[in-house]
Amino acid sequence: MTSTIFLTVAVVATAIFLIQFVVSIFFGDIDTDVDMDTDIGSVISFKGLTHFCIGMGWYMYISQGTDISSYAVGILVGLVFVFVLWFLYKKAWQLQKENKPEKPEALLGRECTIYAHDGDRYVVQIAVNGALREMDVRSLENRKYQTGDRTTIVKVESGIMYIQ
Repeated sequence: MTSTIFLTVAVVATAIFLIQFVVSIFFGDIDTDVDMDTDIGSVISFKGLTHFCIGMGWYMYISQGTDISSYAVGILVGLVFVFVLWFLYKKAWQLQKENKPEKPEALLGRECTIYAHDGDRYVVQIAVNGALREMDVRSLENRKYQTGDRTTIVKVESGIMYIQ
């Protein structure tokens, strides 16, 4: 009898998971979770409950156990499924990290490499938001630089960056 109950829970939870998965892949993100003001909102949610039921339901059906230790292990397996869900959400959130543009003033003191020059105007390669970018700069003391020289941004005035 309990085996049938756990099989039903496991099959229904797995079907819900598969429907959510297919809908999210083909139709985009449909948010059915209840928003909570805590950090554990993605764990205590409909998706979290679905994953818990998948883990516990399938474990209890496969093990066919009816003693208290089987229930304890089943609960632990369900919690592991929820933890894996939380961990994957956390990693996916890190992938969505937005790059916020750095203001020119934030580049003060940053090292750069001369890429090209034309008179007193230079093009440098500099790391901005973790990516190598090319930017126009000017020499502060009219010093002459060659391609490949390394220098530092020392001044920003009226949107123009100066190197030294």
